[in-house]
Amino acid sequence: MGPLYKFGWFDFSYSLQLAGLIGFMFGFVLERAGFGNPRKLTAIFYLRDFAVLKVMFTAIIVCMLGLLYFSLFGWIDLGRVYLLPTFIWPQIVGGLVLGIGFVMGGYCPTTSVVATVSGKLDGLVFIIGMMIGSVFFAEVFPMLKGFYTSGDMGAIRLTDVFNINSGIIAFLVCIVAVGAYWFVEKVEQKFGDKDMLPKGSPKVKRTAAGLLILLGLILAVVNPDRIIAKPATSEIQTEEGVEAVQKPAATSEKPDSTGFKIVDDEGC
Repeated sequence: MGPLYKFGWFDFSYSLQLAGLIGFMFGFVLERAGFGNPRKLTAIFYLRDFAVLKVMFTAIIVCMLGLLYFSLFGWIDLGRVYLLPTFIWPQIVGGLVLGIGFVMGGYCPTTSVVATVSGKLDGLVFIIGMMIGSVFFAEVFPMLKGFYTSGDMGAIRLTDVFNINSGIIAFLVCIVAVGAYWFVEKVEQKFGDKDMLPKGSPKVKRTAAGLLILLGLILAVVNPDRIIAKPATSEIQTEEGVEAVQKPAATSEKPDSTGFKIVDDEGC
């Protein structure tokens, strides 16, 4: 199966509506989690509150486990999931610049939008700054083009770097996550305000940690790469099947009114 858009389950206009809905829900959850507050966001740099690390690491874990288990169940074809190419040097520099801006101002691009929507003027200043920075970058891009494409490693994964299967990688990441959650909570108890930190049942935390490690261990034993390497369905084994899957609009009697056509695949 999926990614659903590439298989023609819905058209381009509907995909934009769906993206807008997902973006709205994402922003709503961030705001309710307190991520529209710069003090909440920058508390991680003062070792007081690691909510940012916990939320982002949890999102990575959920996405990783979800994709691998969905591929095992045949619900998604990972071969059709777009991976951003890695340009190691510009991405390191970009990460440092983003981090410095995060520390200085208290927002990242997404949370600045959340803050603006919730009525914070400094969030709007950040958005204006991003717009000005984007225009400036576009103007000087010819001078930076060589650096922009330096360190090209392609669409590489940790499995390619360490030459081990994705199940073991998932298991190791789960162990690192549990260790990180335990460590940062110890740091929070030492440097943070205990009255402001979220409370949680130790029993629930131990159960969640055990479940997380178990899910990773199952993937390490099963080795999803052996299953992912196989075609998701028998229909895509033939050239005709691939053509029908990749270009569902060609078999439709009614042409797409938007006139949209994928020229260069840049993701789902």
